[in-house]
Amino acid sequence: MIKTIKLALVAAMAMSATSAFATNGDSLIGTGAKSRAMGGTGIAHFNGSESSTSNPALITKEKGTHWSFGGTYFRPDVSVQTEGTAMGTGAYDGTFNSDAKHNVIPYVALTENLGNGFVVGASMFGSAGMGTDWRGVEDDYASGNMGLYSMRSNLLLLKFSVPIAYGQDNWSVGIAPVMMYGALDMSFDAAPTGEDIGNGSSSSFGLGVELGAAYTLPDIGVTLGAIYHSSIEMEYKDQISTTAAAFGYGSNPAALPGFSDKLEQPAEYGLGIDWTEGDISVTADWKNIRWADARGYQDFGWENQDVYALGAEYRMDDLALRIGYNYAKNPIQNNTDGTIISSGTLPTGAYDPATDGPLNSDAMNALNHVMFPAITERHYTIGAGYQFTKNVGADFAFTYATSPDVKVSAATVGLGDLTVTNDQMAVSANLNYSF
Repeated sequence: MIKTIKLALVAAMAMSATSAFATNGDSLIGTGAKSRAMGGTGIAHFNGSESSTSNPALITKEKGTHWSFGGTYFRPDVSVQTEGTAMGTGAYDGTFNSDAKHNVIPYVALTENLGNGFVVGASMFGSAGMGTDWRGVEDDYASGNMGLYSMRSNLLLLKFSVPIAYGQDNWSVGIAPVMMYGALDMSFDAAPTGEDIGNGSSSSFGLGVELGAAYTLPDIGVTLGAIYHSSIEMEYKDQISTTAAAFGYGSNPAALPGFSDKLEQPAEYGLGIDWTEGDISVTADWKNIRWADARGYQDFGWENQDVYALGAEYRMDDLALRIGYNYAKNPIQNNTDGTIISSGTLPTGAYDPATDGPLNSDAMNALNHVMFPAITERHYTIGAGYQFTKNVGADFAFTYATSPDVKVSAATVGLGDLTVTNDQMAVSANLNYSF
């Protein structure tokens, strides 16, 4: 078992290098292929060793040793349409697409039943992230073409958890200590010289805990589940503070304070219900993600987010068919408060407070919607599983997600009015082995 865990973790770390993605805010709707095929549900529905990443209490349903390895190919399609660029002239208007399109997200989970109601496990998986790359957008600062400032961002979050669960009869509880690894890279080209602003990638580690409980009403085939994930403090040296300062934040602290480099992953809590009768299961989850309470996301003005997920599964001998839906409202505010600051590195040449008036929260809109456009709301999911032998099986999921057309102003930083979309598709697969 120890050798299996070591090999799985090495593979997961190797796969994680290119991960950059966004779904519910910057968190995945689900990790393994079973959960993702059913809309990201898993608080009350048992998904084998996948349950260690959604509700650790449910792994008590595992009878022996179960190992699952896989990942997700994730392809976001982020576009920005500008109108009234270069201080309102509209000379450089256009529709542009981010070059950050191809990502691989790892997933590894292992559970083992110790007997007497105890089950333990280990998992490593990409849990959240986001990224855009606008270096392909032509710019000419001397002529007033900001070109989205060649902004690029890459946030990767990888979780390692060790769930421990205990259950008797129809109830179970679980706890999972969590260690998170994060890497963040933010940079752009400043006007008017095109000087690169950024400090390379910074990494961080943080600790948290995940709790779960489940109770089954056997006479009616209903299982109820509840989870709590603690917040995890993360800090990325010279990333957020450097970028925000170049946009003027902190240059006049009395009017608009600077940003810290903390980007705390928020707490979550949720409830779920699952109904299983014969070969059919129907399940629903609700989660609340506390973006507004998390350091960093508070500074960016993100709001708390309710996530609603539905899933269904139909089993036919060795084949299982799955379908799901996931909805969460865009957590990013359209900043319109007109906060005034006096100066900054970026506005030189592009924006002069002496002649162009106050810089307002258009800068915040640019940071949120060009670098971190976590605006995707609706996810449509489908998938299947097949048990090849008593011990070996595989699962597959396809996800298609859409965002609304989000319109915000970034005129006073030279980008005009922005219309931003973030549609996504993803393909997930797991290989499972039980013994």
